[in-house]
Amino acid sequence: MNPPYPDPLTGAELQTLREACCLTREELGELAGVAARTIKHWESGRAGVPADVAALVQRLDATIQQAADQGAHAMAQAIARQGTAPADVVLIRYRSADHLARYRPDMAGQPAGVQGAIVQRVAQALRQRGQLVRVVWMQPDAYEAWRTAHGMPDLESTRATWAAHQVAAQALPHRADQPPPAV
Repeated sequence: MNPPYPDPLTGAELQTLREACCLTREELGELAGVAARTIKHWESGRAGVPADVAALVQRLDATIQQAADQGAHAMAQAIARQGTAPADVVLIRYRSADHLARYRPDMAGQPAGVQGAIVQRVAQALRQRGQLVRVVWMQPDAYEAWRTAHGMPDLESTRATWAAHQVAAQALPHRADQPPPAV
């Protein structure tokens, strides 16, 4: 089986993979142990991409895809068990690595963008199956207040219930999309 990218990577391939993993240059630099300007240098094509960095970003991309495939498969199985698909699926996106580590300890140490890449790929897979998918931001203060008011433990199912209620609150129409005021 051929690897997805030949060795060595071009700068364009590195940037494409970095962006597909939802990583900033700073985040990839931190993971690779180099400065963001070094990543920019490699992506511009002014210098070759080191094999260890190429392998790092390719492994990360493969890990994200595997997690997304597992998430989409688990969602499809849940829908099949219920016998009918819900009107829509709501996925939660975390804004920071701290929030990600707090609510998804299995992803501690990962940049929040990695979870964003997984969410995007799960959403894409489900949409290809005809499922309506929405994505909302986790808002820890609002979530914790809601959870406490309802006397619920912090579980994934609790977060999913909270998230389902957030679509209307977070899907605000842009003022340019509003009808003009009646005169």
